[in-house]
Amino acid sequence: MNKNMKNLINFKNILLLCVLVLTLLLFRQCGLNDDLKFSNAVFQQNQVALRDTVRLIKNKNEENVFIKNTLISDKKELKDLNESLYKEVDKLQGKVLYISNVKATVITDTVFIENEINTDTNTNLNSLSWEYYKAYNENNSRFIKGQSRFMIDTSDLTIIDKGTIISEDKMNISLTTGLNELDESFQIFVKTDYPGITFSNIDGAILDKKRFMKQTQPSWIFGPSVYVGLGVDPLNRTAGPQVGIGLSATFNLNKVFNNIFNK
Repeated sequence: MNKNMKNLINFKNILLLCVLVLTLLLFRQCGLNDDLKFSNAVFQQNQVALRDTVRLIKNKNEENVFIKNTLISDKKELKDLNESLYKEVDKLQGKVLYISNVKATVITDTVFIENEINTDTNTNLNSLSWEYYKAYNENNSRFIKGQSRFMIDTSDLTIIDKGTIISEDKMNISLTTGLNELDESFQIFVKTDYPGITFSNIDGAILDKKRFMKQTQPSWIFGPSVYVGLGVDPLNRTAGPQVGIGLSATFNLNKVFNNIFNK
């Protein structure tokens, strides 16, 4: 093998090594850029969530839906963002992926209830028995039942109160809650058909950042590109290192396969 051939082989080896090093550096830089974009997306989401208040919107069926932006955090960071949610997570077993805390107020309209008068002749104890049942639909209803007791002092015809007993008090309330992506942010929503309910506060936190990262990655990436790597030249039937500049449309397989390159 002559000297020129040896020099050519050494040059190819050096070039290949440089290409591999440059490729690793580019992958590392891309990873750092992705981490920075992800951290910024989480920060922006949390800032919106901390400033947000419960809002009332209408869904496609013109039904009331209460929404509020949710936090994106891990358990450690949640302690600084929302201590009450952190305490609830700390009580739970297993890996908590999402947690929410909803505060509701129920305001019921005035209702008329007919009383049944009963008298115990042995004790002279009188009572007004009453009960109320209302089914708003198959999933929402209210039932309350009680007895108000009193005695009459025959000497001066005064009424002596003996208190009221609530023997049954039952409410069936159906709630629909979850997460949706709306107005370029992640929000928790709560909906119910039970009349008179309003939600004064809705706190939530997504505790699985990797799943959130998958959502923040675009499926397609368009734009200018610089690439290095190994390839095949079909015209010259040769294989070797390649460097190129141009425009590209890239499909993000990493998102499809659950961020396998971010484990």
